[in-house]
Amino acid sequence: MTDPQLSVRGLELEIATRRTSTAILHGVDLTLATGHMHGLVGETGSGKSMTARSIVGLLPPGGRVTAGSVTFGDQDLLAKTEAEMREVRGAAIGMVFQNPRTALYPMLNIENQMGNVIKSHLDLDKAERVARIREHLGLVGIDDVDRVAKAYPHELSGGMAQRAVIAMALVCGPSLLVADEPTTGLDATIQRQILELIRSLQKRITLSVLIITHDLGVVAQYCDTLSVMSEGRVVEDGAVRSVLLDPTEEYTKRLITASDLGYIRTKRLAAQQ
Repeated sequence: MTDPQLSVRGLELEIATRRTSTAILHGVDLTLATGHMHGLVGETGSGKSMTARSIVGLLPPGGRVTAGSVTFGDQDLLAKTEAEMREVRGAAIGMVFQNPRTALYPMLNIENQMGNVIKSHLDLDKAERVARIREHLGLVGIDDVDRVAKAYPHELSGGMAQRAVIAMALVCGPSLLVADEPTTGLDATIQRQILELIRSLQKRITLSVLIITHDLGVVAQYCDTLSVMSEGRVVEDGAVRSVLLDPTEEYTKRLITASDLGYIRTKRLAAQQ
C-alpha cells in the first residue's frame, strides 16, 4: 500500500440530548491510501455515514467526537476549528452526499453555486471562474455545459444533478472525495454511470475516494480496499479480493450471503488472484 492519505484511529462518537448520551462509534480504525478507492460498507445504522461526517466535521446536533484521531496527510482534522475545517472542506476534501436535490440550493443556477464554492477557496476572477466551471462540468461527462451551467436544479434529471454535484465537489481541486451513498434514488442505469464516472475520475486525476455504501456489489466492482462496519465498529477490513473471497468474520459472511456476489467471487475476484 502507498502512503495513507487518510488515517482514522480509535474514533469514538456520541450524540447527546438534554437527557441522555448515546455512543454511536466505538474505536473506528480506517486507512485510505493515496490514489485508492476505499469502500465503507455495512447495513443501515452500522455507523458508516457518522464515520464520514466525523471525518469532515459535519456532525448532527449533539454530535461529539470523544476519542481518537483523524489524520489527513499531515493535518490533524480533529484539532481544527470549524473555521479551519471550512477551509479544508471543498478545497482539500470534496463531498458528495446521498440526494443531489438536497445538496443543491434550488434558488441558484449551477454556475452561481459552483462560483460561490470557487470564491470561498480560490483567488480567481470572473472569467477564470466561468472557465473552471465549464471545464469541470465537462470533466464529469456533461456535453452541453453551457445549458447545464445556466440551469436550476429542478431543471436537471437526477443523474445530471448528481454529475453537477460531483463537478462542484471537484471544482477546487481536492485530493480526497468522500461520497456517501452517491447513487441513492437513481435508477440502475444511472447508478452505474455515476459509479463508473467516480472510478474513472479517481484514476484520471489521481483522486482518493472514500465511498460509503450498503452494496457489496459496488465495493467488489469499484473499490481497492474496504472496511466492514457493524454497530459502530469496523469488524473487518483489507483488500477487496481477500475480504470477499475469504472473510473471517461471521457478519461479513452474512453480508456476502445476502448479496448477489456469487458471480463476482467466481469470475472477477478469483480470476485476479
